[in-house]
Parts: sequence; C-alpha cells; structure tokens
Amino acid sequence: MRDKRLYMVFLSIIVIGFWVLESYAYALTPKEIYQRVSPGVVFVYASEGHGKGSGGTGSIIREDGLVITNAHIFTRKDSPEPISDIWIFLKPKKVTGNPKTDLARRYRGKIVTYDRELDLALLKIVKTDLPLTQVSFGDSNKTVIGDQAYAIGHPEQGGLWSLTSGVISAYRNNYAGVPGKNLFQTDASINRGNSGGPLLDEQGLMIGINSMIARKAEDGLTITDVNFAIKSDVALRWLNREGYRFAEAKAFASKTRQKTIREQESQPIKPPARPVKEAQSPAPKSSKKRKEGRILTEKKPYKMNELIAGMEEMEDLMEEMRGTIEEFKKRR
Repeated sequence: MRDKRLYMVFLSIIVIGFWVLESYAYALTPKEIYQRVSPGVVFVYASEGHGKGSGGTGSIIREDGLVITNAHIFTRKDSPEPISDIWIFLKPKKVTGNPKTDLARRYRGKIVTYDRELDLALLKIVKTDLPLTQVSFGDSNKTVIGDQAYAIGHPEQGGLWSLTSGVISAYRNNYAGVPGKNLFQTDASINRGNSGGPLLDEQGLMIGINSMIARKAEDGLTITDVNFAIKSDVALRWLNREGYRFAEAKAFASKTRQKTIREQESQPIKPPARPVKEAQSPAPKSSKKRKEGRILTEKKPYKMNELIAGMEEMEDLMEEMRGTIEEFKKRR
C-alpha cells in the first residue's frame, strides 16, 4: 500500500513537472524569434519612378513566394489603379547596415489580389531561385492584452530588418466602420516602412499584420506608442475568400490565458487544415468602397535617397555587364 502511494506521488510530480515545462517551453527569446522568422520577412518597394516610391514590409507565407502585406503600400487615394512596379528584397545572410549589400537580393513582385478597406494584399515573388523561409500564422484569438509582441520591419530612418518589442495593449473591432476589420493595439515600435510586416507572439507566430500608427491628434497633441496591427484571423478569413487556405500553427495557451479567452466575445475561426495549391492567380481587385479610417499621421512618399541611389548604381553596373557580355558574344 505504501509503495502504491509513493508511486502515485512520484507520478503526480512527473505530470506536474511536464505541465510546468509545457507552460514555459514555447516562449522563445527575442534573439531566437528574430533568427527564426526574419529570413521570411521581405522589404517591399513600389516604385513611382523618378526616385520616388513607397516602402514597406511583407511576410512570405508560402514556399512558392506568396507574400502578405498592406495594400496601402502600392495603392493611392487619388488613383483607382495601383502602382504595379513592385520590387521585393529578401533578407541577406547578415544585415550589415549598408543598403547596397543588404538589398542585393532583389526580385520582381507582382500583385495577386488586394483589398483597400481591409488594407491587405497578396504579392508573388517572380522567379525565385533560392529556398524561401515561411512565416507561420498564429491564432490571434488566443492572444490577450498584456501578451508580449514583436515586430520585424524596415522603419523609415531606421535599420532594415529591425526588431522591436512591446505588448498587446488593446483591441479595436470593425475599425472605421469596416465589418470584420479587427485590430490589435500595441506599443511595439512601428513606423512608416513597418507597414505590412508581421506582429509576432512569443512562439514567433504571426498574430497580426502591422498596418497603422497614430502620431498626432486633431488638436496637434503628440501621440506615442499607439500602433495597430490587423489580426491574423482577419487575414486568414480574407485569404480563404480569395481561394488561398492556410492553417494557423498550434501554440500552447496556459489555463490563465484560456480563461481570459473564454471571457472575450470573439470566437476563433477554424481555417482548413492544409494549404491548397494555387491554380490561377486571381486578377488584382479591391472590395466595394467603404468609409475609410483616418490614420493620424501625415502621409508622405517614402524617402529612400540612399536606397534609390544604391539601386540605380546596381542597375548601371548590370547594364555595363550586359554590354560587356554582348560585346564578347559579337567577338566570338
């Protein structure tokens, strides 16, 4: 009888030990998150010509080069047509701080589909010759206020592939009267250039797509640390409607978090279990016009003097190389 009691106590200790380990084993350090996810984060540049354009961030969500980002990177309020001259840059093996080397892995991008009101877009990297790292979707319905959050992107005046951190601060549902446009508010630092990049949880899963910032109130008062990301379940529903199905990665939620989730009114969605193959890319389109929300930050062209100069220099070198090759062929 005594041996049986000892056995039960020992078994209980083991079970409790595994439960405690499971509660904490899934939390990665910021360094681990960056090393795991950043290769799947891209720099998106929509060129308007004459050295002007819009810069943003995107996440590779499928190995064939599908990238999710914000629609506002290449759409304009004064034009129904999007900017179609898209370039996508893959992260180098090591970020040096020198744009000429950090932006050496450049590819053409094409617009697959987009929605202006939801501010979501799907791009495709054209003719990639390298293996691509994918960013996995997390379940935003399991994310609660106070949870840690990380952002990777390319803030204007900041470094390429920058990592910032903060917490989930609040929720905003049906933003600007757009049904289903549900957002996280976060104090993780986000600026122009971070648009379209991933908001990540402690497992390195994408729980949001960074979209908006508030920097100045109508009366001129400065606003700080108020940033917004479109919840990943909104993106998954939109992708599903467009014919692209993705499953959210399974992440552990502690009992405390599960209790908090049950108190929320929102219900989790269950996308199909596995991706489907892309048939034909849908033609670029946008939804019916709805009342747009106002971003309390003056919108300006993305200033990329150094980056543009480096890109133009690379173009000149490529033209020179092409000329040399043609000359060599003629001599032969």
